Amino acid sequence: MYRTSKDRRFQKNKRELRRAFLELVMERGYQKLTISDITARADVNRMTFYSHYDAVEDIFREFVDDMEKEIADRISEETEFSMDGFIAILNSVMYREIDFFRYVAKTDNCAEFKTAFKDSIGRLIQIDLSHTDPGHTNPGMETHLTEQQQKITSDLCAVCIAWSYLDWLAGEYGDGTSLDEVMKITKQLLRDQLPWVSYRRSLM
Repeated sequence: MYRTSKDRRFQKNKRELRRAFLELVMERGYQKLTISDITARADVNRMTFYSHYDAVEDIFREFVDDMEKEIADRISEETEFSMDGFIAILNSVMYREIDFFRYVAKTDNCAEFKTAFKDSIGRLIQIDLSHTDPGHTNPGMETHLTEQQQKITSDLCAVCIAWSYLDWLAGEYGDGTSLDEVMKITKQLLRDQLPWVSYRRSLM
């Protein structure tokens, strides 16, 4: 569990603790990280840590929650949801901590972080199956998917987007491939393979 406050000193300490956490994960890995490691790097005592968090894992949970909230808030400011707009916002947020995301993508023991990234995308956008098939195999016919099929389709979309990012961050597509190129191909594949699916912002 993590706590929040608008107190300036509280927020300053929290920024220092998060920065220490992100730096230490990249230096030492996540599994062996201790509260003492984090407080030493942040130059605060254990009581200060416990006034903000109950455990090391809470810093990561808050990091993910804050990232999701920022993206959701920025999406809500747009007049309508678009995948291009969503990707642009996600890019700008991710680039602020690009070294951390790159470390996560390249490291085998960061499965929890990778899953959280995929789940975040799944929570931020929803597939929209309320319209009719736009002139493909069954023109004018409604798409009738069970709840289970909708969940699988939604998960596949989130996985496709998340792993395009993670593989690019890990260098799987070569040094000369830009993120813009990767996401352009990803969006085109989603349109080609799931032409009857559109997307909408999640009501968070």
